[in-house]
Amino acid sequence: MASRISVLFLGLLLAAAACERPAPPVIADGAEAPYNLTAYLEQQQQRLQEEQPMVLKSVTTEEKPTETVQTSEIDWEDELSVFLEADLNRPALREYYTRQEQMLADGGLVVEYNKVEDAEPLVHSLRLELTPDRQLRQLNALIQDQNILFFSRRNIQLTTEPSSGNISGYRVQGVQKLVFSDSLHYRVDVNL
Repeated sequence: MASRISVLFLGLLLAAAACERPAPPVIADGAEAPYNLTAYLEQQQQRLQEEQPMVLKSVTTEEKPTETVQTSEIDWEDELSVFLEADLNRPALREYYTRQEQMLADGGLVVEYNKVEDAEPLVHSLRLELTPDRQLRQLNALIQDQNILFFSRRNIQLTTEPSSGNISGYRVQGVQKLVFSDSLHYRVDVNL
């Protein structure tokens, strides 16, 4: 009787171990964490709020003419929030992505994150191009969100000035659709 209970217990233990999710192969222990995009954007938000630089902003929706404004009155926290969504610097997110690095001829580094096949994270891909001293040069990401009532997909790009590392411009190009409405395609271009 005791041997049957031991065998049954061992069988249950093996079955439970077989059902466990395997360890993600994306970032090994001790591997470098993703670029700290949140820290960079918070520093840039603070700088831009203080400096209030003149900005040229163009917005295009569907077949309407492009609207362009030149202004220094921008809520930078709100304006840069879409880029904060692309930050993968949280350990809980690492299992959803594969990571690849490529050294550039100038000593810079390209780090790419792509969602694993069955994962459904908000950020589907992220490409960071870093300078030789590991400052952000360019960011490209695909952010997609959907549920029963809503679908949204945005391609975002942010570029920096080579000398200072400060944001020089960005683009958000996307589509959104509510369940009972037509799709809205839009594009926002900002140059500082």
